[in-house]
Amino acid sequence: MRAELSLDEIRARLEVAEETGDFAGTSVSGIATLKEAIEGDLSFMVSSKYDSDLEATAASVVLVPDNCARTPRPGQLFLKVAHPGLALSRACESIAQSLWPKPEAVVHPSAVVDPSAKVHETAFVGPLCVIGANATIGAGSQIHAGTVIETEVVLGENCWLSPNVSLMRDTRLGDRVRIHSGTVIGADGFGYEFNGSAHEKEPQLGSVEIGSDVEIGANSAIDRGRLAATCVGEGTKIDNHVQIGHNVRIGKHCILCAQVGIAGSTVIEDFAVFGGRAGASGHLTIGQGAQVAGCSAAFSDLAPGSKSGGTPAIPLNVYQRITVVQRKLPELFKRVQRLESQLRQSS
Repeated sequence: MRAELSLDEIRARLEVAEETGDFAGTSVSGIATLKEAIEGDLSFMVSSKYDSDLEATAASVVLVPDNCARTPRPGQLFLKVAHPGLALSRACESIAQSLWPKPEAVVHPSAVVDPSAKVHETAFVGPLCVIGANATIGAGSQIHAGTVIETEVVLGENCWLSPNVSLMRDTRLGDRVRIHSGTVIGADGFGYEFNGSAHEKEPQLGSVEIGSDVEIGANSAIDRGRLAATCVGEGTKIDNHVQIGHNVRIGKHCILCAQVGIAGSTVIEDFAVFGGRAGASGHLTIGQGAQVAGCSAAFSDLAPGSKSGGTPAIPLNVYQRITVVQRKLPELFKRVQRLESQLRQSS
């Protein structure tokens, strides 16, 4: 993208271990990948895997690992940092902030706000929003067009709700929570009892509690608890199209990638990671720091720090060996057939 950043601003945001090169400019005029960068751009290289791209890039300033041995071309500057990907994010933070709309504090005339709701004077409530009875909107929070906030919902400070988000009754958000469009938090959990002839609904009387600094992607759903709360810990990041069932408890700083599904009453401890389309059945404990590979499904508890893959999930190194063997099964089957034929002929 085209955006100007001064080198002084970049340096101020990063911990640069070393600078090599002779770029004469005082700023960059764009940000791009190594392959797409043009002269004047800022780029980055995360590992030696992209060494050939680094050699060929036209970028004028490149964030490289602190152990990078390559020499910049004339007119090019290398900034050596510990984590180039993270460094780029920090360098671009001011640009990212400028892209998020920051309307002045106001309640749009078309919004419907219950008289008992408490909306902080520094909050923004956009067009066609609905805020229910006894809801509380914290300082600096932004609620964009078409969002519905039901009874007794609480938003902390500086939350950001995209258009068309739904927060159902008794949902509580901490500070700096960011929720993208189409997400529904606090819908009824999926609970029924079979009475012998029909499925009777179990009343979902609980709530949802979201910690501070959580981000939730578009079109995700977090169901309320049956009796207690469904909880998401601070700093956890949830991708698009994720389903979290009732009474699930997710710890701090977890990662749930796209299309993850977590069944009811499962506990996911701090720093756990679920790859895309992975899932867990109900009433499990996923230990602290556990990692579940994409498209895998856990049907039993997973130990802290474990790495699992497959369905049902097994230790990742075992799953990888099985995957390799599976590719060889057609040839192995032919070999067994030949051996059986030879045995029959010799008997």
